[in-house]
Amino acid sequence: MKLLGRSRAERQSIVHYVEETGVHSLLHYAELLDHTLLEELEWLARQLKGVNIAHVNATANGGGVAEILHSMLPLYHGLGIDASWLVLRGDDSFFNVTKQMHNCLQGGACGLTDADWDMHAAWNKYNAEFLDSTYDAIIVHDPQPVALREFAPNAAEKWVWRSHIDTSAPDPNSWARLSGLVHNFDAAVFSLPEFAGPGLNGLFIDVMPPAIDPFVPKNVVMPESEALSIVARYGIDPQRPFITQVSRFDPWKDPLGVIECFRRLKPDNPELQLAMLGNFADDDPEGRVMYDKVVVAAQGTPDVHIILGLTDLVGPFQQMSTVVLQKSLKEGFGLTATEALWKSTPVIAGNVGGLRLQVSDGVGGYLVDSVDECAERVDFLINHNAEREALGAAGKEHVRTHFLLPRLLRDEMRLLHQLLNSNGHSARQWTPDQTNSTRELAG
Repeated sequence: MKLLGRSRAERQSIVHYVEETGVHSLLHYAELLDHTLLEELEWLARQLKGVNIAHVNATANGGGVAEILHSMLPLYHGLGIDASWLVLRGDDSFFNVTKQMHNCLQGGACGLTDADWDMHAAWNKYNAEFLDSTYDAIIVHDPQPVALREFAPNAAEKWVWRSHIDTSAPDPNSWARLSGLVHNFDAAVFSLPEFAGPGLNGLFIDVMPPAIDPFVPKNVVMPESEALSIVARYGIDPQRPFITQVSRFDPWKDPLGVIECFRRLKPDNPELQLAMLGNFADDDPEGRVMYDKVVVAAQGTPDVHIILGLTDLVGPFQQMSTVVLQKSLKEGFGLTATEALWKSTPVIAGNVGGLRLQVSDGVGGYLVDSVDECAERVDFLINHNAEREALGAAGKEHVRTHFLLPRLLRDEMRLLHQLLNSNGHSARQWTPDQTNSTRELAG
């Protein structure tokens, strides 16, 4: 991975390399996935031989995008494809603006000014100067680097804008500015069809739900005794039940609603504990403000444990929790829910966004629309072991078949194959019998 500029911790260097954390070979997935998916990936790799691609996002640490890229790049390399990861440079003012932009695009209160948009453009123009290589395709993630295409149109043959947020009902003024930039791209990708913002007529739209890497340390199921010893290290009594939410400190994740849900559960479940695990993404300056609010809200409520910066050690909490919460008010997808389901732990999730793809009554857990409903569903599951175990088992199988990383890699490679080989015509499509068939580019 290269930094287009300097992170907060690396102000003095322009280029920085991060150790790859994922597995390189698809052989690791042979016992997990249908062989036809793995065969298609190998076929696509042959079609894309010699292609040079780059992903661009706003942070190397914190958040689902960075986690996906840490694991996806090694798989690209294992397939013989030249893939790079570039991280945007920006100061605190820039990331304050892009956080506001993120909220505006999800329909939140918006106060962006012309000066804010000018700052966004200026930093994108500055970063565009570091695109000194020519790529076959550049995939730009979310709003922060969306203006790169405007300032470096010749840096790639094809440009893809990859949105991980719900832009279906954005602030109109903000969306008018941003969608004008998106129309410069060759394709836009959303996690769900309904996430595509208005007025993108004529632009090729693709849909790719995110996915998890089951081989990173936090997703590897460990012996129960070892997992319990880890949670005990952070103050949880392993002899008593506990529930967990893992998320950034973000108002859209509703951490205050989680605390209120726990308060309502506590009188009838006095042994219950709450673990709130969080971190701070480099591109989210509001995180520490929200963290302070969470600390204040938890005061006076016993058995609330607010734990920072565990990263790989979130796995034991997800594995040993009676129930995992993801009580989001808005959610692009919610990979922490996917991680919990992979460990056969049922999830109570906000009835929003990509959480609806992962959880439904009878599969993985329950969707809820209020604090009261959240408390009711948690109370039921912590007191009904058979139902809880059945939901968890169904959730794990749902993740295995839909939300492991090779499926996402396949979707992305299909898109690149289409864009780079179609030239306005049909691109050759893989079929199990390797016959020549076509898949039309949709308008």
